[in-house]
Amino acid sequence: MPTFKLPDIGEGVQEGEVVKWNVKQGDVVRKDDIIVEVMTDKVTVQIPSPYEGEITKLYYKEGEIAKVGSPLLDVGGASTPSAPQTQATRDERAKQQVTEEAGDVSSVLAPPAVRKLAREKGIDLSRVKGSGPGGRITANDVATFVAEPKERTETVEARTGTTKREVMELKGLRRLISEKMTKSKRNIPHYAVAEEVRMQELIDFKEKLKSQGVNLSFTPFFVKAAIAALKEYPYLNARSSEDGRFEILDYYNIGIAVDTAEGLTVAVVKQADRKSLTELSREIEELANRAREGKLKLDEVRDSTFTVTNVGSIGGIFSTPIINYPEVAIMGVHRIMESSIGKFMYITLSADHRLIDGAMAARFVARVKRYLEAPATLLV
Repeated sequence: MPTFKLPDIGEGVQEGEVVKWNVKQGDVVRKDDIIVEVMTDKVTVQIPSPYEGEITKLYYKEGEIAKVGSPLLDVGGASTPSAPQTQATRDERAKQQVTEEAGDVSSVLAPPAVRKLAREKGIDLSRVKGSGPGGRITANDVATFVAEPKERTETVEARTGTTKREVMELKGLRRLISEKMTKSKRNIPHYAVAEEVRMQELIDFKEKLKSQGVNLSFTPFFVKAAIAALKEYPYLNARSSEDGRFEILDYYNIGIAVDTAEGLTVAVVKQADRKSLTELSREIEELANRAREGKLKLDEVRDSTFTVTNVGSIGGIFSTPIINYPEVAIMGVHRIMESSIGKFMYITLSADHRLIDGAMAARFVARVKRYLEAPATLLV
């Protein structure tokens, strides 16, 4: 009876969380069927079966952590290969799995990752309208449903008269966020500085480019300005190690915080200093889309040297972001507002006081301000 162990996922990964079993004890699987989804470093990896046969044992429950090389499941009772599944067969299997997990919702079609997301959000998939082929529900459909305003009422337990309250266990992306943010706040002495940036020049410059057929968001400008300032203040482009040492880096991999339905993910633009505004804009958009679809690769969430988080499109005039450990600084950009001085916004920098003194941080944000207020210099 072969035992399938968690394979080496690559890039130094030592463990992963079992976020979704696509099989249960007694199921018959074919070779290359996706049997389990494992999350590591905020990326979900789908693992196929190397065997064909009957599942006789699962070693982990969903939400538990498995080490690379540890047993995942046993496969026995080898069967002869069956005919390939048609789309109709796969749809029927999806319906059956949803019914088992969520009750009488047999008309619902949704892949495993979307069902997992719906469970984590406490969403009844039968209430979600699917936009995919044949009415399939996608991750974007769930995100849209979450964003829609709905009446919220308390559920009262009729027998006892007490109000039910949800008790949430952190799993999946939320667990990873919790671990990383806790480690950052525990290990790094944070502090923050801020600057006010007059935005009219950048707005006009952006509109001029748009009239020439180049339509960009603000984020590429923020990235470009940050990189230009990092080259002048290289201590902010660094990473810390567990032994208290710091590595000052001579390359610029810029993390971009992305708001997804499952939580905050930082996607990484590699060698960002070598890319034009247009190239940055295209890559940031592609990474953000893949992040929201849960399709980022391990390489796309690793090895960042500095992070930019743009909350301006959502709201909020000011924030002090938590540093993306093991980096030493993170820049927050915020909502554009209007006053007697014209259109402006605040930028903030959270920094690691072990390496970066307040004077250096203040000079850095002043330099970013200067670049944003003279955006044509970013093209040089």
